[in-house]
Amino acid sequence: MTACAGEEVGRTAAWGDMPVPPLDRLTMDREKALRYGVDPLVREGWTTLVGVLGEPQALRFALETGLVWLRPDVVAAGSARGLIERIAGSGFVPVGACVVRVDRGGVRALWWWQFKRATAERLLLLDAVATLGPGLLVLYRHAEGDSARRLTRLKGGNDPSARSVDSLRSVAGSPNRLLTMVHTSDDPVDVVRELAVFLPWRERAALVASASASHPDSSSCLVAPLAVVEAAYRGCLEASAEDRWVPQQRGEAFAALVRAIGVPQLPQRWAAVQDWSRRVPLLNDGSAG
Repeated sequence: MTACAGEEVGRTAAWGDMPVPPLDRLTMDREKALRYGVDPLVREGWTTLVGVLGEPQALRFALETGLVWLRPDVVAAGSARGLIERIAGSGFVPVGACVVRVDRGGVRALWWWQFKRATAERLLLLDAVATLGPGLLVLYRHAEGDSARRLTRLKGGNDPSARSVDSLRSVAGSPNRLLTMVHTSDDPVDVVRELAVFLPWRERAALVASASASHPDSSSCLVAPLAVVEAAYRGCLEASAEDRWVPQQRGEAFAALVRAIGVPQLPQRWAAVQDWSRRVPLLNDGSAG
């Protein structure tokens, strides 16, 4: 099915009430299955898959496909191509890719569960990372299946000191728990949900249709969107994070953070995000991680 055909499905299919997907087939986490049973984003993503592919193929697509978001921080740092090479070297084949922009609402939709312990500073800095510019959304498959979980294991954790040197985040040069560079959907149900987080209906249907029809050697799907994303960050590599004075009082520091990440020039905003990500508490117990 072509992307145009996917758009046609999006216009003409009788979506009706959005069905709940077979959660017991899509995740092994029972708590997640309970939470996601009432999540409209899960139902929206599943409705798109079923509308484009039909129910049996929708389940197969979710089980076989992994989702990676190359975040704005990895592109600004100049590490996106090295990360793509590392993923390919582990046997993953891209089957679809597109340029995505995430706003502050998308940040909260993506990490709503994890944010139960986040500080206000962490929210502001993640907003600043997401809105630096576009990121690259890539769908992958692996010959041995279970692509989502394989990619998540390859990704590595948030803590630089506790992950392997060949993990995706280490290869990308992730310096701390905030600038983690790459996001992956943890399991098939997260693939379903996060397709709806990242993309509106028509674009989502087109990407699903294109990925479903992709050929085994489909790496060319990355070329054009990667070029678009990289072009948006010209000048960022020349901007470096410098040691800056940070006020001792949190209220004063918070105001300084807001000013620093609000500057209009992209290279200066990126430098400010790098700098402040090393300085502020990220969890509401006062710790940095």
